[in-house]
Amino acid sequence: MTPSIDLFVFVDALGWELAQRRHFLADLLPHRQPCDTLFGYSCTCDPSILTGTLPHEHGHFSFFAYDPKNSPFRWARWLGWLPGLVAGHHRVRNRVSKWVAAREGYTGYFQLYSTPFKRLPLLDYTEKRDLYEPGGILGGQPAIFEYWKKLGIPWTRSDWRAGDQANVDALAARLREGKVRLAYLFNAGLDATMHAHTTTGPETDAAFARLEKWLRELDALARQNYTEVRWHIFSDHGMADTRECTRMMPEFDTAFPELRYGRDYAAAWDSTMARFWFPGDASVRPKVEAWLAARPEGRIITDAELSRWGCLFPDRRYGELFYLLDEGTIFAPSFMNQRRVPGMHGFDPDLPNSRACWLTSHPVQNPPARIEQIYHVMQTAADRIASERPAR
Repeated sequence: MTPSIDLFVFVDALGWELAQRRHFLADLLPHRQPCDTLFGYSCTCDPSILTGTLPHEHGHFSFFAYDPKNSPFRWARWLGWLPGLVAGHHRVRNRVSKWVAAREGYTGYFQLYSTPFKRLPLLDYTEKRDLYEPGGILGGQPAIFEYWKKLGIPWTRSDWRAGDQANVDALAARLREGKVRLAYLFNAGLDATMHAHTTTGPETDAAFARLEKWLRELDALARQNYTEVRWHIFSDHGMADTRECTRMMPEFDTAFPELRYGRDYAAAWDSTMARFWFPGDASVRPKVEAWLAARPEGRIITDAELSRWGCLFPDRRYGELFYLLDEGTIFAPSFMNQRRVPGMHGFDPDLPNSRACWLTSHPVQNPPARIEQIYHVMQTAADRIASERPAR
């Protein structure tokens, strides 16, 4: 039998509060602790997990940034005439997104979501390359898999484009072979289910049960071929149920009819935060700040908070002014969604429902207190396995 295997399982949106409330795999994973997340979404968090660096270092924060000179979407101005219901329909968006990705040769996750076509020519998309492959990180940092490869240890990784069942089946096949020593399993289904159905209810119960069943089956299979099976299950952030929706995006346009997008200001309205740039008259920003400060749905984020969260970019690429909604409130419509989304993340990272989780079968030296520290655990596991090989 092969001596051991370390299985690292990324479960998108498996928050600490959720894992504890549901006693998720408590018998298999007795070593448990919360893991602080970062400000932003998966596109902020995942590169930090893969590289061990913070957003201002690896360069990823949000999908869209104001950058008219480098925008790949100049063609989109010809679609600005489409009626809102047609332009915002998910089938239209998915087809256009696939066409753009193929046209531009993007290998990373790409989706236009509900970003207005008339705004796209002034925006750039930041995740053009596959984060999991060499050269995928904007800051140039290598992902953990390059470290595993350098050590010459047999390893395997899920295809994030494949479905959860396909990824589980692929890992099961490698476990039957009994050769790999490191594995990274990608799971996105729980996140999708909670976005669509909240953190409770029969659909979410079924998603948790399905995930637990898969992991127990993989554990039983691994134990047939390895003397020691070491599980490490973690997430990038948690999830909160949506209680309210705000129409701040169209209300902003009504409040400032004199302002022209791209001349006086630019904005990206994500699901839970709005980001603003001010390329024109310096008098515009105070007006916008005053309007935001008077809104009861959230608050303006200070530079001190951005710095503490590792998201203060010196070039202000992702925004000069940030407004964050209170937990449980989302923008609808926004650049991400037209209507209410039952579950959402991307709120204040210090809130309990935002925290990620770290669940393991074995104690580890220096368990991660923040998600970027998960990288170092994956690195240490590889070092331990490499040290077991006999010297030549």
